[in-house]
Amino acid sequence: MKKTFTIVNTVLLIGVITYLFNNHDSKNQEIFEEVKAERLSIVGPDGHLYISISNPDQQAVATMGGKPIHESDKRDLPGIIFFNRIGDEVGGIYYDGTDAESYAGITFDQQKNDQIMAIMKDEYKDGDEWKRWYGMFFRERSDSIAQVDVFKNFYKETKNMSDKEKEKRYKEMRKFLDEELNVYRMFLGREETENVGLFLYDSKGRECIKLYVDKNDQPRLEIIDPRGFKNNLIEQFNPEQKNTQ
Repeated sequence: MKKTFTIVNTVLLIGVITYLFNNHDSKNQEIFEEVKAERLSIVGPDGHLYISISNPDQQAVATMGGKPIHESDKRDLPGIIFFNRIGDEVGGIYYDGTDAESYAGITFDQQKNDQIMAIMKDEYKDGDEWKRWYGMFFRERSDSIAQVDVFKNFYKETKNMSDKEKEKRYKEMRKFLDEELNVYRMFLGREETENVGLFLYDSKGRECIKLYVDKNDQPRLEIIDPRGFKNNLIEQFNPEQKNTQ
């Protein structure tokens, strides 16, 4: 009886292996009409996360070396987040919005830092009027001090501060970031003012050159010196003015 049972098990095992072998290629090529998931994680053989495609609630947190940058970090943002092979988040794609706002973007991070290049769109309602800006921007970031470290120190320093003290410290931190570590260098696109053009900034984030067409269809080229003085190098153009030359 025992021998018969063993033979039956062996035959069944061989049958299962044969079935799996014969159907291996067809299974890999199977096409699904629809796959529903709250989050799809693309991982390596060792489980290392490379790409996260997720809804807002399940989105992967930003990591550095495979560890969360902030202990309580949680993203309320649907999209695709990319990670490199050493566990650093390196950029992503996001789209979201409500009846009062709409935003989207594609971002590229500097090594061991935050985004230095991005294509973004932001729209929001201000009363009954929609405000919007969109375009491509470049930033300059420090190689010696990472923005994530500045934020870590901020959370640590302000943990036991009052709201007023935190607000003051946050403004100081933002000023430091915007002037030293997180400096705008170029924007190509449409500003909230409805100016459309190319805007260049110096190493301190100060406007230097603005080449744009304003909301009244007037072309402008402005050179701004470090003191903030502007020189408009294009005279105002009136299409109705006759050429008398």
